[in-house]
Amino acid sequence: MNKNLKIAISFILYYSPSFVKEKIKAIKDKKELEEGMARAKRTKVSKEELLVIIDNLDLDTDIMLHTSIMNVGKVTGGAKFIANTIKERVVDMGNHTLLVSALPYRGGFKDYLEKDPVFDVRTAPIAMGEVNSRISTFPGAYRSIHPTHSVVAIGPRSKEYIDEHFLDDTPFGKHSPYYKLLKNKAKILLFGATLNNLTYVHAVEDMVGSIYMHRYYCKKDYEVDCIDANGKIINVKTKCHHPLKCIGRDVSVLYDDMIKEEVMKVFPFGEAQVMQIDVYKFTKFYLNYLKGGRSIYGKFTVTQDINNRINELLESINQ
Repeated sequence: MNKNLKIAISFILYYSPSFVKEKIKAIKDKKELEEGMARAKRTKVSKEELLVIIDNLDLDTDIMLHTSIMNVGKVTGGAKFIANTIKERVVDMGNHTLLVSALPYRGGFKDYLEKDPVFDVRTAPIAMGEVNSRISTFPGAYRSIHPTHSVVAIGPRSKEYIDEHFLDDTPFGKHSPYYKLLKNKAKILLFGATLNNLTYVHAVEDMVGSIYMHRYYCKKDYEVDCIDANGKIINVKTKCHHPLKCIGRDVSVLYDDMIKEEVMKVFPFGEAQVMQIDVYKFTKFYLNYLKGGRSIYGKFTVTQDINNRINELLESINQ
């Protein structure tokens, strides 16, 4: 299916009744499961193959992990082996922090918020795969309080990353774990996940500020009751990406340039890839990409205000 057809279908679905959306989502989920099971039958990845990839990674820093093992095939040892190996061999837990995405839902950002959820950090599900769920159960794991884009962190900087997440009015602001990846010059690992799972790109967009952010956020602010580890209710206000404005969003357009600019290293992994991304290099790369009037949403006109703001950001991160 070509990109224009996908966009057209997405527009139609946006205006469809809820029962139609739910039915199509169920069909989509079933198809994804069937495709994953088919990959598991035809593609096997041994423990040794996984360890070879891990030994070739350059990760002497904090790590943000996104996983989608269903894209890979069948990995010997499964999610338990992968989670334990990442914790034991990928991250030096004595000196560095491991973070994993812990979104409590699958599907649309706005659809989830429209259901008026309550987020309880003690019990909220993690809908980001079994590897992330297992890592969240490791001793010393802490989860950030945010209704849509929660993060689990383990390691010496875990509380520094997660303690203030609820203070911003977007999921990716300066108090968020995503934003703090730059300060600590962390790296991001996509284990079978694609570039469209690269949540950090939104933190870079938020750095530019409202002069750019209005392009893809809803005007409405959502207020969600969140419950912390002690049972205290915290009312969190958050903005939400607008589904219509984001229909054409495609982070994969950055793939070739990220490799060319040495922002990312790529390793084959079953039917998918492991991608290692340098956060500092990516931040400069994407800011310059925006400065050129290009984005993951397509081309746009760069105003003088946007140009000035990007120059300020580039200067600040180069210091």
